Amino acid sequence: SYATSLNDLAILSMKMGAFEKAEPLHLEAKAIRAEVLGEKHTDYAHSLNNLAILYDDMGSFEKAEPLYLEAKAIRTEVLGEKHPDYATSLNSLAALYSNMGSFEKAEPMSLEAKAVRGEVLGKNHPDYATSLNNLANLYDNTGFFEKAEPLHLEAKAIRSEVLGGKRPDYATSLNNLAMLYDNMGSFEK
Repeated sequence: SYATSLNDLAILSMKMGAFEKAEPLHLEAKAIRAEVLGEKHTDYAHSLNNLAILYDDMGSFEKAEPLYLEAKAIRTEVLGEKHPDYATSLNSLAALYSNMGSFEKAEPMSLEAKAVRGEVLGKNHPDYATSLNNLANLYDNTGFFEKAEPLHLEAKAIRSEVLGGKRPDYATSLNNLAMLYDNMGSFEK
């Protein structure tokens, strides 16, 4: 429980942009979970993933990648490849590889995350919409606009239906569509 509190405080610090405060909190939570729960526990994998997100946000990709990979390996072994947490690991790695400019590594992970979430959570779930959105952003960033648009539109429709039109994720979908249309030169859209 203490490690969970540390984790939550670290996430709050990250959202406030206080990365220097977040890192020691994540490291302490990770150490506690390793000692108390062991390094094959899903909560330990969660700590690895959160620390990797911090490093990813800081641009320390070389620190983030091994943590994401270890979290994915634990989740694969403990939960299997048909679990939402496994899809989260795929999604996180895809985002990292996209940030690093390794689009050839990012695309298959994004596609697999979308497939797992669609199968396990259903195609009307906010996490499935997130996978659609992330894959669309990947295609947008690589100039495959014709692949990006239907994914953005589907993510927007799911978010509108499931979350409502006043939620930040829905606004993100609108913003991403606007950026796509700008990139396409479709300024009227």
